[in-house]
Amino acid sequence: MQRFMPGLYNAQSNPIVRGMLYGFAGEDDEIVAMATAAKEQLFVEFAAQQYLDALGSNVGVFRPTGFNLSDDQYRGLIPTLSFYPKQIRPTIVAVLDVFFGVGNPLVQVYEMSPNTITIQIPSSVPALRRTLKGAIHLKAYTVDVLSIDNVGKTMHVTVYGNGRKVLAADELAGCQLGQDIHVANIQGNAAGYSNIVFQFAAGDDLSPFQTGKNAVIMNPNYLGSYISDPTAAYSITASRGVLGQNIVAGNIAPTLTMSDSSNVLDQEGYLCFNYGFDNQEGPVRYFSRPNNHTLKLDPGYTFSKNHSIGEIVNVVAVPYQGTKIDGSDYRPYLVGVTAARVLAQSIVQSVVAAGIVINWVVVEPQCL
Repeated sequence: MQRFMPGLYNAQSNPIVRGMLYGFAGEDDEIVAMATAAKEQLFVEFAAQQYLDALGSNVGVFRPTGFNLSDDQYRGLIPTLSFYPKQIRPTIVAVLDVFFGVGNPLVQVYEMSPNTITIQIPSSVPALRRTLKGAIHLKAYTVDVLSIDNVGKTMHVTVYGNGRKVLAADELAGCQLGQDIHVANIQGNAAGYSNIVFQFAAGDDLSPFQTGKNAVIMNPNYLGSYISDPTAAYSITASRGVLGQNIVAGNIAPTLTMSDSSNVLDQEGYLCFNYGFDNQEGPVRYFSRPNNHTLKLDPGYTFSKNHSIGEIVNVVAVPYQGTKIDGSDYRPYLVGVTAARVLAQSIVQSVVAAGIVINWVVVEPQCL
């Protein structure tokens, strides 16, 4: 602006004229910024807060009020619920990705028949950015696996929580490390919390463990991480496998097929099927584990309930074993927001066509 001012005004050195020009320029910049901001609020990709709510309501997609759904999550729902075609697998997957995260291994969609869809989801939503992350064990008990040496039987890990739990040397000696259904025995550990070394027993196979994934430290003084039931005839233990066949009530199964029974003790004992659910059943006597996919059960036992592939089968201790009175045996964990999971289910129901039946499989929080 100074270049276009007549020389009479001496805009380069006159502080009054120069101040006036700076004032005009500043107002112009603010007007441009406001116009740009206003333009961005016209598009779902850039709009935020109440402006995003208005855009969603224009196409019939309203932000839920039961919990804090972030702008990014709501932004992902708007095109899915307004423009995506119904009865299309990508539409269902897109809705589930908004709530449970892209590539969540606990989220699966199966087309059982032209009119039936089975959807597996976690019991709570871990992706809400303004709440505690769901289905995660407390920081003092969890580590992130960085690298694995199955020859030297070591792992490099970082304790979850960025230094909130600093380990002393060999503090975890005698404990176990669990990931999914796999367990290894910790013989010692280095001091610290970041990129520290865990040493395991020579007989432990570390190949089933995965890097880039959480693992949980377990205290062997307590058989399981479930809340105790003093009225039960048995205690749940951390030794468990995954059922590999369907069982119909009224039948026997002297030879039981398992998807994975490598963590079930190869000795006589007792089992509990699908602990904590309506079809929980046990104790069921078993005699041996011939291989990692087979269990030999008592041929005289008749199942009283139906069981499906994928159910967890725990080894149980008979009779019931109590916990320490000081409460140190209880392993608490945090779960996410179940209301968000219910909302995700209702949204999926709304995007499928009439006549389609959805069977929901809700996976409970993982406890080792």
